[in-house]
Amino acid sequence: MSNSSTKSATTASIASALFGVSMFLCVASVNVPYQASGKTVLHWWQDDANLTATIASLFFTTIAAVLFVVVMNYVRTLASKAPGGDSSWTAFAHSMAGAFCSTMLVVAATRGVIGRLVKIDGDPLPGLDVLRFSTGLNYALLGTGAMGSLGLSMLAISIVVLKTRFLAKWVGVLGCVCSVPTLGAAVAMRGSLAT
Repeated sequence: MSNSSTKSATTASIASALFGVSMFLCVASVNVPYQASGKTVLHWWQDDANLTATIASLFFTTIAAVLFVVVMNYVRTLASKAPGGDSSWTAFAHSMAGAFCSTMLVVAATRGVIGRLVKIDGDPLPGLDVLRFSTGLNYALLGTGAMGSLGLSMLAISIVVLKTRFLAKWVGVLGCVCSVPTLGAAVAMRGSLAT
């Protein structure tokens, strides 16, 4: 393995670990009350710490999207060097990774928009309907679009791993196994639980 390949592998490994941490923090940093009364929802949004958490979540989500691009570009490079690895499955995995990252950037904006408006721009807190809509839009994007495209990307690259063995077979098997609940949760519109 050349020095350049070693640096690329190290960079992708670090990006992969940081992606996992960023995804966890993206979701864990914000816990808007679910199926709560209007009073409870308004009280949650009026809490200054919660508004700050939405801005933090915006950054964690953006970081996760960027890190996933780094990882998938490295994986695609590895796959394309393997016999049979430059296939439609690889292209599909890379396309779904792009869809995931694009959706995550929209998720980032929806996660942080209320906090930014109130804390940075000094606007008043929007009404209950806007707060519920913003939260619902966020969870729909994260739970269905982002997690669905992530699950499809994982499944496609796992199929390429199993066909070409450019990574260990267990990586492909594990990827297939992990993609099933991710896709199932996205179809059930509970994809944010898969993070």
